Amino acid sequence: MISRISLFREFDGCVVGFQGDGECRVLVKARPVSSTYRCVAIVIELVEDDDPAGLRELQSVAKAPPGATRATDYVSNRSRVGSEMAGGGISCGLTIVSALGMIAGVAGEIPTGGASSFLVVAAWTGITMGGLQCLNGLVRVGAAFAALDDNSLQRWDSTLTYSSASLLVDAIGVASGIATLPAAARNLFAVLSRQRVFMAKGLSLASLRGMNRVERLHALSEVFEDAAKTPEGRKALVEAARSAGIGSKTLQRGSGISVRHAEALRRVISDETVKRLSASLRDVLTGTAVVGASATPASLTGSASGSVNYVIHLLDAGVVRSTK
Repeated sequence: MISRISLFREFDGCVVGFQGDGECRVLVKARPVSSTYRCVAIVIELVEDDDPAGLRELQSVAKAPPGATRATDYVSNRSRVGSEMAGGGISCGLTIVSALGMIAGVAGEIPTGGASSFLVVAAWTGITMGGLQCLNGLVRVGAAFAALDDNSLQRWDSTLTYSSASLLVDAIGVASGIATLPAAARNLFAVLSRQRVFMAKGLSLASLRGMNRVERLHALSEVFEDAAKTPEGRKALVEAARSAGIGSKTLQRGSGISVRHAEALRRVISDETVKRLSASLRDVLTGTAVVGASATPASLTGSASGSVNYVIHLLDAGVVRSTK
């Protein structure tokens, strides 16, 4: 009987007991097989039944092949297709957005020195972990569609190695997102401040035409210096200005700057500020979304649910125990 029970993957790690003939004892001790292990007890009970029909029914159930009878908590892949597609879409979407931003090199007010190196490493680590989660999500969706009536996803989640690896990858990704959030929030605030200053200057083509050459140079120099607070930001502005046909000599002329050059420089500063504002907003939203997705229940987001949700369940279980 014990060997037959072991054929059912759903019963891996379950405690097995025997009751009957005046005794009650444990035959197989419980063995947790994953971080999401559910404590299920199997009781083998000695039944005395003289009814031929009842005996035939018991015999037919006992002779049924593994999989013909299902555990009460059997969860088919069909019931998880929607949540797995949502989870895979979230993981892949966040990874693609973050990777494109990093590859394009668009950033906000990037810190210099060691802080910059740390944020770059943290960002690429998060992207790598996100890529692994994206791949895992796609594989799970494919497995679900390949066998809709099977419970292969449930069996995977009940495997200690798979579930632990998934939680570890998610935890590293969440940690990377949290590590970059403070800098991303400061960047967003800094770029918003730059934008407010730029708007407060009220520089427009009409106002630039109303100034003389020296006044235009002075006004734009102030805005340029304010927008180029970091070496990275200054480099981006200089390159953009050079692409617009405005070299360093143009800004160094004592005679001032023409309306055409002033308008071109104004557009460069405005465009670069908007790019950095978008990049900072992207970093804040993606970092927050990574943590938020990990906190959602698996019933809603499938593979995107991870370590944060696991910790929430642990805390809930601790609260429940402490109130008893």
